[in-house]
Parts: sequence; structure tokens; C-alpha cells
Amino acid sequence: MARGLYNDDVTTPSQLAEKTNATTKWHGSSVRKILENPHYMGILKQCRDHKPTVTSKKRKHNSISDQVVIENSHEPIVPIEDFLVVQELIKSRKRTRPQSEKYLFTNTAFCSDCGRGMHFKKNRKGYICGNYNKHGIKACSNHYISQTSLTDIVLTDLNRISNKINKNNYYQSLIKEITLNKEQMREILETNINELEAKKRDKTNLVIALSNGIISNDDYQLAINYLNEVITNIVNENRKLNKELEHQDIEKDLKEFKKNLSSFTDLQVVTPELLHTLIDRIEIKADGTTKIHYRFNEPTDPPAY
Repeated sequence: MARGLYNDDVTTPSQLAEKTNATTKWHGSSVRKILENPHYMGILKQCRDHKPTVTSKKRKHNSISDQVVIENSHEPIVPIEDFLVVQELIKSRKRTRPQSEKYLFTNTAFCSDCGRGMHFKKNRKGYICGNYNKHGIKACSNHYISQTSLTDIVLTDLNRISNKINKNNYYQSLIKEITLNKEQMREILETNINELEAKKRDKTNLVIALSNGIISNDDYQLAINYLNEVITNIVNENRKLNKELEHQDIEKDLKEFKKNLSSFTDLQVVTPELLHTLIDRIEIKADGTTKIHYRFNEPTDPPAY
């Protein structure tokens, strides 16, 4: 039913409420709340929930005894007989959800287009996009990949990295490349820091100009907004550069990778331990190709000198 409403472009409750995180997708829980809402048969329920504290953003459900129920408060939209039949159907179809099985790439494989986790399908012996599985083709394509293929891809890539590290002169070439990159990033960082200080001085001068009546409030606000945007961009770039500099500890990365890899003597089988130690996430594209994100910085190929 939820998929049908989504495919028919029916407005969702969150869209009607104009929530900032409103979604176009209908969920089974939303449909069930509507089907179980007694308002449709003329019953008004009040005090159904409360805030534990004045500042709390979350609400807690009240017990039935604490709720206020007013029957025949308004004209019913649905006859009570139909409403009760629906409740009986819901009860009869209620089933205990079996405990979900943990498959090898669960919580590791993700759709590269929508970002949802991949769901394992027993009948296909592989994974499909969770968004597609729940909402259909309108939400996303299936992004199918078999577990066998995904396992082979992971093993091949791990062996590729392992072999690359063991090449002659690889370590020295990589150190040279990383050192050069670090120097370039530090130069950019130093330039950004100087520019940041200059922009902060500009803000101070604007405040002085405003207080002395040299510029109008509108001109001040326009200039301040521009400077704040520039400062934010510089701060964000500096944060990225600092993070990159921290991550480019090549000796630490290589040692960490070798240490992790050495604990797995057999790289012919993917085990949950190997997977979760070395790999952060795997993105599956629509054509079945993959992008593997490791928990370590993968050593890059050294440049040719």
C-alpha cells in the first residue's frame, strides 16, 4: 500500500506538515497510523502524549487511562463498521518478524546512487539496493551484485594493494610524493591563514565604520554577510587541508596496513573479521561495478620520475 501511494505521487504527511525533512516516500508505519486513527470514525483523542520537560524536543506517549476520549465529537468520515473490520484485518495479518540474519556484506555494501544499504536476497544469492527493495523502481534501480562476485572483487583488490606495497622502491617513491604534497598543502594553509586574519580585520573595520556613521546599516550587513561567507569557505578549506595532512602519515598508514594484513595469512576467503577490520564501506554502482573504501589510507601509485 505504501509503495502504491508513493508511485501515485500522493502527498505524504510530512509534506503536508511542511517539515524541513519531509520525504516523498510513504512508509508502512505512516499508512498504519492512518488506518488505526480513530478520528476517522468521529472520535477525538486528546492528551495522547506529553513532553517530559519544557525544553525537551521529544514527546512520550501517555497511557490510555491518561488520555481524554470524546466520542461523536465530529461527523465520521468512515463508518465504524468499516473501521473495526480494518482493525481486525490488521490484527489477523500481524506477524512476528523473524530475527534478521547477518549476511557477509550487510552494513558494509551501499548503493552508490541513493546511499541506502544493500539488502541480501536469498532467491538471487546477492544484494540489491534497499531503497529499490522497499519502494520500487521509482526510488532507485536494483544495483544487483551477487555475493560471489562481490567476494571475488574484494579479494582481488586486497591482493592488488598487498602486491603493490611489496614492489621494489615503492616505499621510497611514495615517501617522496607524499612529502611534496605536504609541502604544497602547507603553503596553501599558510596563505589561507593570512587571508583569514585579513578578513577578520575587515570585519572589525566595518564595525568601526558603522559606529562612526560612515556606512549605512544595509551596507554594513551586506559587507558582513559577504565576509562571513568568505571566512566560512576559508575555515572549511583549512579544516580539509589539516585533515588531509593528518591522514598523510605514510609510514603510519603502511605499517597499519601491513599489521592488519599480516593477521590474515590466507587472502583467498573473505571472513567477517577481515572485512570489518580492513573495509569501511563498499559502494555498488548501477552496472554492478564497485568502489571500496578502506579503513586505512590506500597507498597510491608513485609518480614516474
